[in-house]
Amino acid sequence: MRIGCAAGLMLILIAPSQGAQVDEWLQQMEHPRYPIFALRPENALDRYVSHDFSSLLIPRSQFLGYIGDDYRRLRIRINNVHREPDRENLYLVAGVSEVAGAPGEFPYNDFRGTITVIQVREYKSMHYGVDDFYKSERPKAEGVLIGRYRFEEERSQPNSGVFEGIVTLNWVLDRYGVVQYDDVESQSSDNYRNNQYVGTWTSFISGKTKISNWGEERIPFSGDLDMGAGEFSANPKYRDRGWPETRP
Repeated sequence: MRIGCAAGLMLILIAPSQGAQVDEWLQQMEHPRYPIFALRPENALDRYVSHDFSSLLIPRSQFLGYIGDDYRRLRIRINNVHREPDRENLYLVAGVSEVAGAPGEFPYNDFRGTITVIQVREYKSMHYGVDDFYKSERPKAEGVLIGRYRFEEERSQPNSGVFEGIVTLNWVLDRYGVVQYDDVESQSSDNYRNNQYVGTWTSFISGKTKISNWGEERIPFSGDLDMGAGEFSANPKYRDRGWPETRP
């Protein structure tokens, strides 16, 4: 499966169980619903790999997530991200995961893993928010980072496994040439989201694989779980899957 439409973009190896939703997510990026989110075709990784995206990969708000076809609530917390000194496109990640109602000795599982940056794409046009509020900040560029992640839970803990798939991160290059977390559209777009993870979780013991997606403000492919217009709102039918009636 090839990311993007430009010649020469690298192949991404993914498990068959991840393929359909990962392909669809990437196609949505290549062919966005709104022209303002159209991406330049070239992969600008070579120009941006020297920038450190560590702080941007730590979420600014609580992750919303689910695991399995029944949308059982998944809580993901990323506690630490730092770049591998000898590999500028490799980030080391540590955090914890928790599945609502999951039995076990521990309330959560620790995980460690990596995010490998495989693309950095720029938007064709800049976003300045409501009334061009951010235009005075004179940002130089804006776009999306695409990475491949693999997070392994601690094997000694119950119900442990591995999360893997694709992450997309929105960034902006400020007037000083420093990459910053992109929240420009947070006040003007009902569909604002960032740090979106699309992938699967596979049990170490059984080998069984489940869809597992999470993100800030919204969740990729959340179906009828998300009933919100202006912000995420959980469908009451999934209350027994760990979702409260009010925003988590």
